[in-house]
Formats: sequence, structure tokens, C-alpha cells
Amino acid sequence: MRAAACLAALLALAAPAKADPRCARLGQPSYSATRVTLGPGAPPPVRVFFAEGRMRIEAPSPHGGPGRLVTLLSPEGRIVFDTAANPPVALRLPAPRRPPIPPEALRQREERGREGVTLITELQEEGGRWRETERVLCRPDGVLLWARQMAPQGGQLVATEFRQEEIRLGPQDPALFRPPPGFALREPPPAPPGAGPRR
Repeated sequence: MRAAACLAALLALAAPAKADPRCARLGQPSYSATRVTLGPGAPPPVRVFFAEGRMRIEAPSPHGGPGRLVTLLSPEGRIVFDTAANPPVALRLPAPRRPPIPPEALRQREERGREGVTLITELQEEGGRWRETERVLCRPDGVLLWARQMAPQGGQLVATEFRQEEIRLGPQDPALFRPPPGFALREPPPAPPGAGPRR
């Protein structure tokens, strides 16, 4: 895979697709927080919940209704549902596949400061140049404070940035990380011919 294609594939996983293991080397405490995306035209803040490697993201309903759009992330994959859906259906999506990037073409370094540990991920492009793809600030206990990552948008790579506020450490209700009672869990419809594999 060419370096540009590797970068695009890697960045496609960056958005909230992973259950934020980015600070896991420092610890994985259970907590809730408000995640605020920075910059003009940014989406509204979302609530996030973490426990035992699982994550719940609650965003306003895209239809402007009373419900919340919920994404559940775990090592097994993703589940998406609207809390006000009628009929009550949740969609199970497969975990994103890791792009075939050679281990030697990806590296991470860290910088330690007063606020915590900054983890910097870089990808080696053709010609040997290293491009920064992500910068994450973690508290010493493993709570993510701030992140900036490159993401594909409109055919270009642009930087997206967010911070986490109102962080509350403590056990989280296990029910947060599964669909509500009465919701049917369904697989996504098959991709149309020629659409290629799902990511």
C-alpha cells in the first residue's frame, strides 16, 4: 500500500472509531466527561463515558428530536442507535479493520510536562519523511485531556481538535455500554455492488 493510501486508511480510524485506548499505557480509569470539538463550524459537545476499555458517546439527535444519538465502542465493534428510535432498533457495525501499515512505518513518542504526557503518533511517508498524524495530552492516570488529529474531510486532510471537560472519575453503570432494554440489535444492510468492503 502506498504511503498516501496508508495515511488515509489510518486516519479513517481516528475519529471516534476507537474506544480511546490512546492513553491506555498510563492507565484506564472509569470516568465520564464532556467532549468539546474546537474550531469554527464544530459540532455541539457530546458526553462520553469510559469503563474497562469500553466507551459510550452521546450526541444530539441528527434529526433535532428529543432523543440522543448513541455510539457504543468496544473491542468487539460498534453499536449505534437513537434513544428515541421507533421502532427501537440498534445497528451493530464491525470493528474497523487495521490498515496494513508496516510496523517500522509507524512510531509514537512522548513528551512529559506539567499537565501530563503528550503522545505523538507519526507515519513515515515515501522518501522517509515522518508526518505527525495525532497528538494527545493524557493525565498521568490515563484520562484523555486533549487531542489533535488529522482526518480526511472534503478530499483533504485537515486537523481536528477536541478537549475533554467536566471529568468525573468513578464507576460507570454497566447498562450504559449496551442498548436499552427492548431495542433489537441488527446487522447493517449489505453494501451495494461496487461499493467495496465496509470499514
